[in-house]
Amino acid sequence: MEIGITMPKLLDIDETQERILKEYIPGDTVYQQVEKDALPEICLQQVKEMCTKLYAAHTNIDYFPTNFILWQNVLYYVDYECNAYMEEWNFENWGIKYWSKTKEFLEYEQTH
Repeated sequence: MEIGITMPKLLDIDETQERILKEYIPGDTVYQQVEKDALPEICLQQVKEMCTKLYAAHTNIDYFPTNFILWQNVLYYVDYECNAYMEEWNFENWGIKYWSKTKEFLEYEQTH
């Protein structure tokens, strides 16, 4: 959030049970929208805007499309995973492979 990424609010943490409670963001994930051939262009625009902020902060997030929900024309990153920036795991080299019906997306869909 400090970097400027739109995320659900953290509501509570239970460290002993290793659980977190966060704000619910309604809607289909980007993954579900790709499955239906219904991913709005605004999603790609907004994830690229996120990348600009993240890369400047030397940070990567998990770009897998199940971690993103478009709600009221705002793309939310609903996972809290973030890591030090590594080019091999940035959106352009890894994440983009799953934001359309690529070979990687279809293989994942068949095995999960």
